[in-house]
Amino acid sequence: MSFINYLLAMVNHAPKRLLMLAALLCMALPSFAYGLKQAQPATCKQPEYPRRAQKAGEEGVSLLGFLVRGDGTVASSVVLNSSGSQELDRIAADALSKCVFRRPANSDDATEHWVRLAYTWDFNDGPGMLRAKQAAALAAGKGSLPARYHLSLLLSQTAETDADREKGLLVLRSSAELGHAPAQFDLGRRYEKGVGVETNLDEAVRWYQKSAAQGDPLATQRLRLGLLPD
Repeated sequence: MSFINYLLAMVNHAPKRLLMLAALLCMALPSFAYGLKQAQPATCKQPEYPRRAQKAGEEGVSLLGFLVRGDGTVASSVVLNSSGSQELDRIAADALSKCVFRRPANSDDATEHWVRLAYTWDFNDGPGMLRAKQAAALAAGKGSLPARYHLSLLLSQTAETDADREKGLLVLRSSAELGHAPAQFDLGRRYEKGVGVETNLDEAVRWYQKSAAQGDPLATQRLRLGLLPD
């Protein structure tokens, strides 16, 4: 049995009452985006969870890229990997595009740079985003690389043990090895920062190069900054 099929079996056998609880909760709270420490807090407004999406039990992680001007305002945005809901992706991108970001220390007023944010939509006190994991695992089992990578984000986001974190890393690595550019960037960052793996700058550069070759703006920027060896 493949690892994806194992995960699919795992989420399919989750207690049905937990899935029902997630669908029936009348209030749902999204998590503020990773990376918003780069923004000026007073300028950022929490994206609003649409009631239709809540009733439908839509959850997931919207992975977004923002091209930021030298003055900290957003010039444009792109969805790097979908939460599984175009509506949730759009709402997150629209809301966070209004943030004003801090200028990196080594840039000037004319410099544009990319910022990468992961915004999590999940039910308050919900059962570990099982519905979203199930949908991602089903799509991944049918060959969808974005869904496979989304599953890695969901597993990492809800991990409570080292074993859980290792599962997320295994799915991330498989997504990168199969050629998904955002996953390759993510794996490169892990090697650069030593998150879940031993720090290895050569491996970080290798994965950044693979991602940049597919046009990923964050990987291209990371290589251009010259913070890593050739």
